[in-house]
Amino acid sequence: MKRNYIWLSLALVICVFLSVGIAGCVSQPAEEVEINIDAAASLTGALTEIADNFMAENPNIKVNLNFAGSQTLKTQILEGADVDMYISANDKNFDPVVDAGLITEKKVLLKNKLGIAVPKANPKGITDLGSLTNTGVKLAIGDSSVPFGQYTRTIIQNYQNDSHAGYVDAFMANVITEVDAVTKIKSYLTLGEADASIVYMSDISKDDKNDITIIEIPDKYNVVASYPYGILKATTKLSAVEKFEDYLTGSAGSAVLTDYGFVPVA
Repeated sequence: MKRNYIWLSLALVICVFLSVGIAGCVSQPAEEVEINIDAAASLTGALTEIADNFMAENPNIKVNLNFAGSQTLKTQILEGADVDMYISANDKNFDPVVDAGLITEKKVLLKNKLGIAVPKANPKGITDLGSLTNTGVKLAIGDSSVPFGQYTRTIIQNYQNDSHAGYVDAFMANVITEVDAVTKIKSYLTLGEADASIVYMSDISKDDKNDITIIEIPDKYNVVASYPYGILKATTKLSAVEKFEDYLTGSAGSAVLTDYGFVPVA
């Protein structure tokens, strides 16, 4: 009887250890983490696709995207917005965040060029920068506070400096509106309210090409825009943010960026 009791006790002890071991081997569902990414409006299409692909592979990480003009994002971050990663369309609106001590490390994600966007029908017969000053041409451009608006002004100044006296004034005389985000340009072109604009090459996606044509600007006048990015020092989700960064700058993210007309750097 005593021997049976000993064996029964031993069996119970083994069962307890086995139960604990089995429970330890069962993987528990990872807790969902949300990360907030502030990005230049010109990245809307590409970054949305990248984030969707990333979340499909990492269901425990939710990527919240906030798109706006880089100057708006800069202001929001400096005023304390809850942001884990910031991607700007230029250094001018990124460096103040670095100077404020809010970024862990400044890196460059990609490069981008600008081109002339016209409606598919191109009723004014625009072929190059010179055509933009023709009589009756209506231009919609970025205002001077946003990167693509600043780059537009650099391009037309470069063109004027190349033996085209008076070009800048003639160009600006044809401007009917200035906007604070490149995404607002498309409606002006598709609705016939404007005949042309200078935008990022990447802004005209595969779907947009049904309605809009992009004309290349020669390199001697053009601007190569660099998109700096960085992780905010205040983030409390560093592991998740770094995982998204690896995906964004890796082969999968770079493929999408290239498909949208960007030139990945990282």
